Amino acid sequence: MAVKRALRSSRGFTLIELLVVVLIIGILAAVALPQYFKVVERGKAVEATNFISALKGAQEAYLAKYGNYREGALTSTSFETVNIPASLKYFTLGTVGTVAGPGWTISLTRATPYPAVYSNYAISYNSANSSPLSCSSSVCQQDLLP
Repeated sequence: MAVKRALRSSRGFTLIELLVVVLIIGILAAVALPQYFKVVERGKAVEATNFISALKGAQEAYLAKYGNYREGALTSTSFETVNIPASLKYFTLGTVGTVAGPGWTISLTRATPYPAVYSNYAISYNSANSSPLSCSSSVCQQDLLP
């Protein structure tokens, strides 16, 4: 009789064991999800840095040919030697401006839907600065830029 009772009471999990498992999963999710979203957003920010890298090469070729940097709105045919995309998937292009030095600047704003952590940030490039790549928020600067 005692053996029968012991077998019946040892089936399944106790409520405490289930609560401990749920608590552990919750803690892991609280740590892992922000890191996951940071990695995903960093991947999207690479689109902006790759675009700026391509634009740097095109601007230098334009400077060598015409003696100045190109400015104004960008189109797919803005540069003869390098094919620059006129639009991006995750960012909205600003216009190219010139700065003293000689130099040039561009700003790319994160298109919607943007992540809540980083809000509506912009990545800017200024060729006249010693560290030309910058972000509009310190969180973005720390987490997303190389």
